[in-house]
Amino acid sequence: AFPSSTPSLHLETPRFRTVMTQTEVTATCVVHSAYDAKVTWLLDGKDPTSRTPVNQASSTTQSISSNLTLPSSQWKTLNTITCRAEHHCFNTTQRTSNVKG
Repeated sequence: AFPSSTPSLHLETPRFRTVMTQTEVTATCVVHSAYDAKVTWLLDGKDPTSRTPVNQASSTTQSISSNLTLPSSQWKTLNTITCRAEHHCFNTTQRTSNVKG
């Protein structure tokens, strides 16, 4: 039987220097869970447009990594970025980072 515990989320955002010097930046969300959770992103509380590339890969059965890549110009206008993990076996879990410079 799988544990019904809530997954843990780790949200890693690009450094200020990266945002200022690169044309694109990537945020990474790692979900540690026994389940194959669906990872979604919210930018300032809203779903990003379908044009925003999101890569999700299960590196092991215990963790899922999702990368969100954005143009630096868009990143600079954001206030918050949220990574959310969803699965029918646990309550939706999310981690929000305040990214406003």
